[in-house]
Amino acid sequence: MHSILHKIVIETSTEKLFQSINSTKELSGWWTKAEQDGEQITFLFGPDGEHQVIMSLITAVPDQEIKWQCLAGPWADKGEFVFLISEHERGACLDFSHHGWEETDDFYKHCNAKWGFFLVVSLKQYLETGKGLPHPNDPSI
Repeated sequence: MHSILHKIVIETSTEKLFQSINSTKELSGWWTKAEQDGEQITFLFGPDGEHQVIMSLITAVPDQEIKWQCLAGPWADKGEFVFLISEHERGACLDFSHHGWEETDDFYKHCNAKWGFFLVVSLKQYLETGKGLPHPNDPSI
């Protein structure tokens, strides 16, 4: 199995980083529109939100870790999404992994590039400047 892996340092607190991944309002500010119903989070993609991804929240340890499992959408058979948060001398460190890829095909490469953009550019800008580049404002890759 293969994993998508990204590690970034953001000039913010671990608390703010955790909230940016654990709150639908915050997720909508850097990734895509999100709606939560209990332990399920629905992410809306496409011009009118017609493509939905439903995640189950597995773990949420304040300021340390968040885990999701995709229940419906293109990643339903692609393992877990893990966000590990730690303190760093410049702020907070995010270790992201998306486990469960059987092969490194074109879809894997596309998702790797998109996660890189959303984490390294959009999330970082969102926390450091207050303005992210969530879908549909992300580049077409």
